[in-house]
Amino acid sequence: MNTLNYWRRLVRLFFHYKRKSILLPYLPVRLWVELSGACNYRCIMCPNKDLPGKEKGNMDFGLYTKIIDETASYVFDINLAHRGESLIHPRIAEAADYAKQKGLYTRLHTNGSLLTEELSQKFIDSGLDRLSFSFDGYDAATYEKIRRGGKFDETVGNIVRLLEIKKKAGAKKPIVAIEVINFDQLQGDQTEAAKKKFLKNFKGLPLDHFVHKELHNWAGEIDRDKQEGFYSVCTFPWNALIIYWNGDVLPCTQDFFGQIVVGNANKTTLRDIWNGEKMVTLRKKLVERDVKGLKPCAGCDRLNRRGFLGIPKEYLWKFITKRMP
Repeated sequence: MNTLNYWRRLVRLFFHYKRKSILLPYLPVRLWVELSGACNYRCIMCPNKDLPGKEKGNMDFGLYTKIIDETASYVFDINLAHRGESLIHPRIAEAADYAKQKGLYTRLHTNGSLLTEELSQKFIDSGLDRLSFSFDGYDAATYEKIRRGGKFDETVGNIVRLLEIKKKAGAKKPIVAIEVINFDQLQGDQTEAAKKKFLKNFKGLPLDHFVHKELHNWAGEIDRDKQEGFYSVCTFPWNALIIYWNGDVLPCTQDFFGQIVVGNANKTTLRDIWNGEKMVTLRKKLVERDVKGLKPCAGCDRLNRRGFLGIPKEYLWKFITKRMP
């Protein structure tokens, strides 16, 4: 998709979001595709550990290619992760390559524990656009307390090796980021010193970004105070769809337990789901602030986050800068 078309569609999206249109004359621009619902960690802030076992399968590769083939003509970018650890999927490298071959800007988010040299090389060869690592804690004790089941030294080593392979290849992609959540226990002067020591692991290597992220409450699933007295219409139902490993389609990434399922990609097209009755009804409720009793929206702190022109700043910035090649 050329730059002019990208901006034309983005302006159209913004217009209909601000206008609060509930029947949209365009298709979604972003996808989250959950290749696996399983995870090898039990992080203290993540509800994945509470998912029933039946919710932790891997996506059928035929379903995955169906989704990519169907949406490649209108989606800007695709996130190859959601509730689980995507590197668990046996065909993760092939999935990234397939999306890139279809012209999609492709992102992968991982805890990095299962990243091998072979996978690192395949991701670099595929042209994967962005590879981000969830990594909380600057030393083994803190990291392993938060990311239960993880091994600090092993995961750091996996990231370092990927960056070494990228450097040796002279590759510009993937853009590599380490993302750290702002936990209370990761604050103060001592933390700043620990951060500097941690970053020395990557000195001279092509680490592109080190990102601090705010902890959100997973639509009320995590105990975290919400801001009160402010309401912002959620942007997700105006720009994105999320597909679970079993084909269930949802309108928001924060719906961890699938409380609002608007269709199934095995049974119908995303095009039909996008303006289907369930999506239109949801948009109407959000516009009218009719979210009391609507799970998971009623408990979600996203509706109370301030932004710019009604759009959360983190998403606005991604649309303006991070997607563009």
